[in-house]
Amino acid sequence: MNIRLFSYFVTLIIKSRMEYRGAFIIGAVGQITGYAANYLVIWLLLQNFDTINGWSWTEIAFLYSLNILTYAIGASFTYTPMVSLDQTIINGDFDKYLTKPLSPFTYYLANLFNIGYIAHIVISLLVLLWSITQVDMNWTAIKLIYLVLAIISGSFLQAAGLVVIGSLSFIFLRVRYLFEIFFKLKEFIAYPISIYGTLLQMVLTWIIPLAMINYYPSIYLFDDSVLTNKILGVVALVIGPLGFYMSYKLWMYGANKYQGAGG
Repeated sequence: MNIRLFSYFVTLIIKSRMEYRGAFIIGAVGQITGYAANYLVIWLLLQNFDTINGWSWTEIAFLYSLNILTYAIGASFTYTPMVSLDQTIINGDFDKYLTKPLSPFTYYLANLFNIGYIAHIVISLLVLLWSITQVDMNWTAIKLIYLVLAIISGSFLQAAGLVVIGSLSFIFLRVRYLFEIFFKLKEFIAYPISIYGTLLQMVLTWIIPLAMINYYPSIYLFDDSVLTNKILGVVALVIGPLGFYMSYKLWMYGANKYQGAGG
């Protein structure tokens, strides 16, 4: 499926959602309110402690916004398809994605694209832009380009995590509980991972590299004079697309092994 056809599917989904504007607006307002409350909790926490392991309110707001923004972008394409995949397989509805002259992966994602994440994107992007003007750093063209690339890579990495879990549906069928574990793990990167023990930092860096979504890009932007920050900052730009490609190959492997609802 090419980009033009994919965009056509997404446009149709957006038009169908806009038929119920009231429900869409209420849902968006609810999501924005929920995330605004999360920001408020972090802000109140920083009023008592000033900093968390040397990170100020504006720096943590940047860190948290980068996490939410990349998740919203990645999940727009992958959350609903991957969470629904187990039931789609059990009901036998997955067969229709294999009978079209299209890539089953992109066809499946396009068919279940979720425009509802626009609310996440709006609030996280607004706070991110605000925090950029508040953090104490010298913004250069290179850093701005790096930030854009970090957002792209982080979005790929967020999507990769969802696709990997969804791929397991081809083997275990019922995997929705794994999404709950994934989101619990993601709560750790709401704050700088430097506040955790060495073992957990290693897990979040090299085993389940969620820290590559926002922590390492942030420390690269805040202080690129440290060699370690530079190296891990560059790794963060590569690991997202690489992780998504590997998750795609895993998903396609499962799809190729699929033998129907009974198999």
